[in-house]
Amino acid sequence: MSTPTLATRSISLPSARVLVGGVYAVCVLGVIAVFVGEIVFTDKDPYRSEGPIESMITVGLIGTAALALGVGTTLLLRRMPERAKVGAVLLGALSVLTIVVAFWSGAPGVLGACAAWLAGLTRGGRPLGGAARAAGIVGAFIALLNVVLTVGGVIATAIAG
Repeated sequence: MSTPTLATRSISLPSARVLVGGVYAVCVLGVIAVFVGEIVFTDKDPYRSEGPIESMITVGLIGTAALALGVGTTLLLRRMPERAKVGAVLLGALSVLTIVVAFWSGAPGVLGACAAWLAGLTRGGRPLGGAARAAGIVGAFIALLNVVLTVGGVIATAIAG
């Protein structure tokens, strides 16, 4: 007796390109743009410890590595539902784990968006059920949270600074 692998969609997410690309654009490229703005518009030393140059390199490397890992894993595993389930859970778990060590880099949001994509929760996807669906929902939540906190942090820093 087999269990059904597909579930119905109850949340509406944009396409995978828009979701993953949007999270990467806001949480990685947007943060790098803020640091470029700091270099251009302030007289502070950009090469100071934990300054904009060092931060741009770190955010760019970690965020892009998360993008490569998430998209690569998704493209590799999405064709077979059994593998897609495992991949969605793996990417969802990585998105949760990276909150602790790399939230500022955009990695949790990118990995979470890829988990939602692999779980079939994006437009045009085939929704999976069970743990994969739960991991995709958690991943989508983390992606949204990462975007909101990144934008909020930039605005709060601009107001305070």
